[in-house]
Amino acid sequence: MLATPCLACLVVPARQRGFCSDCEEDLPWQPPGCHRCGVALTGQWAGESTTSKAQHLLVPLCSRCHHQPLAFSRCHCTFAYEPPVSDMIRRFKDNAGFAEFRALCNCFTEHFLQFHDDTGQPLPELLLPVPLHASRLRARGFNQALLLAKRLSRRTGIPVLADSCWRQAGPPQRGLNAEDRLLNMQNVFRPLPRAALTSGRRLAIIDDVVTTTATTQAMASAMRSDAVTSIDVWALARSNHQPES
Repeated sequence: MLATPCLACLVVPARQRGFCSDCEEDLPWQPPGCHRCGVALTGQWAGESTTSKAQHLLVPLCSRCHHQPLAFSRCHCTFAYEPPVSDMIRRFKDNAGFAEFRALCNCFTEHFLQFHDDTGQPLPELLLPVPLHASRLRARGFNQALLLAKRLSRRTGIPVLADSCWRQAGPPQRGLNAEDRLLNMQNVFRPLPRAALTSGRRLAIIDDVVTTTATTQAMASAMRSDAVTSIDVWALARSNHQPES
């Protein structure tokens, strides 16, 4: 029986997580960044591996988070949205590349568990995947954030609240700067009746890719109306190249 090739180089046999040892080491792990939005920072933190415990220390805020309050406490991202991870995420979303999804999800889950083990912070009590608009869900056939949350739930036992809010249609985000993205997302999410289950609890919003945090901020704002204890964001990958303001 032939060994499964590494999902990154497609040549060397893969190990348990789907990558060969060299490619796994060279994946674009998200370095320690802004303590709020998670964007990578330059200077002494640049180039640090996310496997390092240094990522869990309190590091500076980016200029945007200094001047703009966020609806969530912190955004955690496993990877930078760069090749080969960005290519693998696109293959998963556009071509149902579930082998890529499983490999990336394993890394994401281990990052989640290691963070809570290293810091001693309590686990969230509910996982809230970012919903897709109904038309996008019909076109794609699945919600990648929901699948990510379900895989994390199987490892941790944390329940998934898939129907916490409804997402209405809005203009596309592509091509907009960071401020316009925030305006574009206002009132996009509406809490559903089951959102009452979030009251007084620690929540984790789950998404696949974070660009400017506009989407996750909008969803966190909608959930804040239910007086939750805390909201963190956990994403598979983070774009560190921000749209111009």
